[in-house]
Amino acid sequence: MSGVWILTVTVVTSAFWIQVIIVNIAGEGWLVFMAAVSGCWIHHTLGTSCPIGKFGDTCSYSCHCTQPCNQTTGVCNGACDPGWFGGNGQTCQKGNIAYNQTATSSPTDYARHGWTADKVVDGNRDQDVLHNSCFHSAYQDPKPVWTVDLGQQYRIHDVRIYNRAGYIQLIRTAVLSLSNSSSFTPGVTCYTFPNDTVKTNNSVYDVTCDGTGRYFTITHSIRLNLCEVEIYACSSGSYGQKCSNACTDRKCAGDSPCDHVRGTCVAGCEPGWMGEDCREACSTGSYGQSCGNYCTDRKCAGDSPCDHVRGTCVSGCAPGWMSEDCREACDINHYGANCDKTCASRHCVGNSSCASTGDCDRGCDTGWAQADCTEDARCVQAAGYNLSQLAVAVVLAFVAGAVVGAIVSAVIWRRRNRCLHKTSESRPTTVSLVPTEPPQASDDVGPETRPYDSLNAVSYDAKMKGEPYCTVKSGQTNAKTDATVLTSCDVSDSIAAGTYETLDNTSRGTDGEYSEIGKVK
Repeated sequence: MSGVWILTVTVVTSAFWIQVIIVNIAGEGWLVFMAAVSGCWIHHTLGTSCPIGKFGDTCSYSCHCTQPCNQTTGVCNGACDPGWFGGNGQTCQKGNIAYNQTATSSPTDYARHGWTADKVVDGNRDQDVLHNSCFHSAYQDPKPVWTVDLGQQYRIHDVRIYNRAGYIQLIRTAVLSLSNSSSFTPGVTCYTFPNDTVKTNNSVYDVTCDGTGRYFTITHSIRLNLCEVEIYACSSGSYGQKCSNACTDRKCAGDSPCDHVRGTCVAGCEPGWMGEDCREACSTGSYGQSCGNYCTDRKCAGDSPCDHVRGTCVSGCAPGWMSEDCREACDINHYGANCDKTCASRHCVGNSSCASTGDCDRGCDTGWAQADCTEDARCVQAAGYNLSQLAVAVVLAFVAGAVVGAIVSAVIWRRRNRCLHKTSESRPTTVSLVPTEPPQASDDVGPETRPYDSLNAVSYDAKMKGEPYCTVKSGQTNAKTDATVLTSCDVSDSIAAGTYETLDNTSRGTDGEYSEIGKVK
């Protein structure tokens, strides 16, 4: 059987593992590949499966799940890794980028109690300072500062602060800022707590710090007593408040980076799309780049739907317009629907303008018709048929002629076959009124002899001067002479010498020649 056969064998030892891949292609031979990796276990699969911890079409998204996630959707069956949110049927794409990062503060005399800067990013949300889970600035510090190094520059949006329970005054007027410098000098302010910040039951505050930076800093004019600070960002390849929108779903123009907060398309959107992340189709009535074209501006022929991307005119353009959405006017040398006719091809009387329809102002030159004088009048019948009607009439006449010709040919062929058949079966018989008179062929009959001519009916030449023709209706044989005797006959009217007698399918004139029935020689 032809095809590709792949056999994978993995051998695991305490120090390393060896993987042997054997491939057979169309029965032409075997190829053997070997790989060895020491110190760790790497799960490797063939085909479209992703390695553990990755998911998506290109396996470029990270799961952040305590258990392996769905390799297509990234959904976690269990909880998320520490610092990530979602799980249990959702993706774990929203993470705390401050978790376990390096945190520093201005000097504090409470370090001996373990109330150090790193307690704010250790993942422990306990808000009781006596449980050794919070940071406490120096009591006499005139301007306490706490900073976390996020490890790289981030676009930040959502921040959650777990303040010491019951100490609302230590969070009011606090200032949040971002910078790319490691000094304690505050950077760009992204949020300031109001002086009248409302006290919450759990002393947890969700705020917006919209900005970009590597270092996140909180300062206060009196004292800081922070138990946990979580700064949320989306995993690479996703964005949004819940990090539930994939960057690949955007309709960005060109290759645009994906901001983890808004998914902003830096170079703008593809035609037909709008919004910061270019996932929203143009509103009804608009289309094209930046949704800047309006369906009402099109010059479509008849009614046409308006596609939000191109605004295509399904039924084509009205006279004088062209392009896909029929918004481009014809130049001065062309006219008609889609500008497919040239002004120079017309046969107008004198000089005529060439508008969208190409109509001649003062009529047509002799021999030309239609409003734009492009139809040769000689091709049109005097009855008033136009070219299309004339063409239909010619086709119908041709078909009718072919049918009639076929019927006539069939009739002639059938008659000729019947004539030949009858002739082959019959034999001429000469019957004489005088038994002793020898028979003669009908063509040799003279005016003085009286033989019978026998085809299908028996007749004889009774021609004398002034005598009419006689056609025998039946006859009997004389037993003594073996001659056929007339028993009765019909005598036709006496007519001129050119009278014909009817013998089945032929007639014979007085001159002895035969012709077809109904035709005079």
